[in-house]
This record gives sequence, C-alpha cells and structure tokens, in this order.
Amino acid sequence: MKWLNKKLDFKRYGLFRIKKKVVTFNYKLDLPASIKVRTKVFHILFLEPALKGVPLEKKIKIDTNKDKYDVKEVVDL
Repeated sequence: MKWLNKKLDFKRYGLFRIKKKVVTFNYKLDLPASIKVRTKVFHILFLEPALKGVPLEKKIKIDTNKDKYDVKEVVDL
C-alpha cells in the first residue's frame, strides 16, 4: 500500500519474530524495547515474510527526530 506523500507511507524497520497469532489476521511481534509503539499487534497487511536464513533484528536504532516540523500557524480552512 503506497501513499501519495512519503511522510504518510508505512515504515519498515526490520525482521522480527512473531510471538503469537492473536486473531485471524493479527499477529503479536517480539519487538525490541527500543521500538516504542502503542501496541505490538499488527495486521497481516503490514507484515511481510522473511527469507529463510536471514537473521532477525536484536537491536535497532530509530531516528525519532527525522521528519519533524515546527508549525508556525494553524489555518482553519
């Protein structure tokens, strides 16, 4: 799924092990503590299978300052 604007596109950070299948299309992932998300459960549309033999991510550094903007004024249309 692609968006017209890359800022709104989904980010892919690495390969992570599936802890368990929650419901039919949702999976709980084994994410490192460095990844701060509201939930560790993701819909299957946001996941891709990994190739066999590819090592899973143990530690990952995410630049949280990337793509941040200062808002000067909010204009109500």
